[in-house]
Amino acid sequence: MLQRCLISSLSLADLLTTLSITHLEEVGSTSDLAQIASSDGAAQGTAFRADIQTSGRGRHGRDWISPKGNLYLSVLLRPSRPMAEWPGLALVAGLALRDAIQVYRDAARITLKWPNDVLLDGRKVAGLLLEVHDGAVILGCGVNCLHAPEKTTGWTPGWLNQEAGDPPVTADEVMETLAETLCDRYNDWQKGGLASIRDDWKAAAAHLGQVIVTRQSDGATLSGIFEDLGADGSMMLRLEDGLMKAITAGDVVQTRPEGQDDAAGN
Repeated sequence: MLQRCLISSLSLADLLTTLSITHLEEVGSTSDLAQIASSDGAAQGTAFRADIQTSGRGRHGRDWISPKGNLYLSVLLRPSRPMAEWPGLALVAGLALRDAIQVYRDAARITLKWPNDVLLDGRKVAGLLLEVHDGAVILGCGVNCLHAPEKTTGWTPGWLNQEAGDPPVTADEVMETLAETLCDRYNDWQKGGLASIRDDWKAAAAHLGQVIVTRQSDGATLSGIFEDLGADGSMMLRLEDGLMKAITAGDVVQTRPEGQDDAAGN
């Protein structure tokens, strides 16, 4: 299946103009297939979609539960921007996902949880995984359309059809819209870097201005006020001693409005 995307003013070599999608019934991991395609020299925009994944994965080696009815997609990207900027693609892709979902759900209900999750009514309905392989980026994307995990150690999960009053939305519909929004946001980033989407991301950010607790890659936690998004996509955290710290990797595990004593754990 070939999805047409809007073309920006970037050079043709840098544009993501289409997603060339191979749609399979069941695979181990769509990202594994994209890595193989990358090693074989496949073009930017090569993508793999599965109805079911048996070995789906999220960040930090977590399993991604992948029952039929949700969207599981991995896209091969070959950015021309410096490799040091590639982590910012998690924010770019998250914003593209929000753009796609807000076609079907009220934009006020959809927020972006730093660095790579999409929330609907405060529940995680989509996540992203970036992996660098053979000089390319593999963007993995999972969207809970019909199902959400019953047991999870992370953020409270949700799904797009969780409210009885919402009009139904399918994985096919989200895929069709995402094919356009991802190209649009990616091409903006290719042209102007993270600055091209930073204000839009902040406008959609969850927990900006709130006291949060983050868990670092070594397992340690750090709390402070999520004050801003850095120019490089880092979370700017105002610590209790007043110092500002740039967080480049980790997860938000708890939040509370500033001045409230008890954190609402998620």
